[in-house]
Amino acid sequence: MKYETNGFPPDFLFGAATSGGQTEGNHNSNWEEFEIKNAKRLSKNPKDRDFGNGKLPKRVRDLLTTELSDPENYRSGNAIGWREGKYIEDLDIAVDLGLKAIRFSPERSFIEPQQGIFNPEAIQHYQKFIDECKKRGIEPIMTLFHFTEPLYITKQGGWQKKEMVKNFSNYSETLLQLLDKEIQYIITINEPEIYSYLGWIRGEFPPNKRNIYEFSKVRKNLIEANKLMYDRLKKIYPESKISAALNLMHTESKTNKPIDRLLAFTIDKIQKSLFAPQIIEHTDFISLNHYFHNVVSGSIFVGGNFSNSYIEKRSDLGWYLNPESIYHLLIYLHKQYNKPIFITENGLADKNDTYRSWYIKKTLEYVKKAMKEDVNVIGYLHWTLTDNFEWDKGKAARFGLVAVDSKTQERHIRDSAKIYSDIIKNKNI
Repeated sequence: MKYETNGFPPDFLFGAATSGGQTEGNHNSNWEEFEIKNAKRLSKNPKDRDFGNGKLPKRVRDLLTTELSDPENYRSGNAIGWREGKYIEDLDIAVDLGLKAIRFSPERSFIEPQQGIFNPEAIQHYQKFIDECKKRGIEPIMTLFHFTEPLYITKQGGWQKKEMVKNFSNYSETLLQLLDKEIQYIITINEPEIYSYLGWIRGEFPPNKRNIYEFSKVRKNLIEANKLMYDRLKKIYPESKISAALNLMHTESKTNKPIDRLLAFTIDKIQKSLFAPQIIEHTDFISLNHYFHNVVSGSIFVGGNFSNSYIEKRSDLGWYLNPESIYHLLIYLHKQYNKPIFITENGLADKNDTYRSWYIKKTLEYVKKAMKEDVNVIGYLHWTLTDNFEWDKGKAARFGLVAVDSKTQERHIRDSAKIYSDIIKNKNI
């Protein structure tokens, strides 16, 4: 039955997404080790950095060069203070904005600082977070793996080793048994495409390798881990809805030339087939993270980057902004898999709040358009609630509905958050 009304349904879950390492800091994890080794390197020549869509435009270079030139930008420290309890203030802001869901990820290096030894303080910390969410009428959505791991896991080989499949499943099952059993939505693994590609093909994320053979082993282990975690957790928590968060982009040809069309088809086919077909039977819904719309041309395709020259709006990371792309992905996923879709990440780095209001409104217009064409979208989580630590981009990339001064921890609600709040409260755009 098609969704015919103009607004969003009453049970549509509007919210925001976060992650542990980005809000708490990467203490005793593989990412802290990465920061120590790479902060100085990343701070060199920031004007020449390419964050995925070619060199940064002048507006962005002028805006962020000072911060990107500072090695401390690439050290997470305590991030935005969630480990110390600043999430209470942020949850109160979320309530004021009308958010109904918050995605979060417990940090294994905090929870299990030594193999097999679980930290009661960490369990209490995350249980309190869950309780504070529920007390405010906010649905806590838990992600079990969001890029970070304890150093002892890294030293054992991490996801390159097949033993990690059972290891992480054991950890996840124990964690959920120690925590609240009333978690409605559980995400097993965040963006396996990004994690494996940037870690073992591009070499930009830990462990900073460029080895397609090891990439293939990591990919296989992530797929198998999702399957095992799904099977085991569903037996214990049959009412929970479980999925893995896929990061998918929409790719199209710049022209009708055969070379351009073939390139666009090939790129689109590869990135959509890396994980989705293999895990779809072990998901209760499709968890979609979406940031990229790419327009490719075979004549100027160089080094893994894409040409999007006809799109004018770009984020602070130089990413091209085209809200319509989410509509094409929703239609594709509906036709291909016919499962409920939860948009679990979507947003942009936008320090001065130049495009965020426009982007949120236009994106949700296209979400609503897809819903009117029979696509079952059950929620939308904006990335992110507050400015945080954006991995190898550091603190300079500001994705938050709420601005955070990384030195003083002072919060400031951006105007775009108020626009999003109005949409939530009115259930319409």
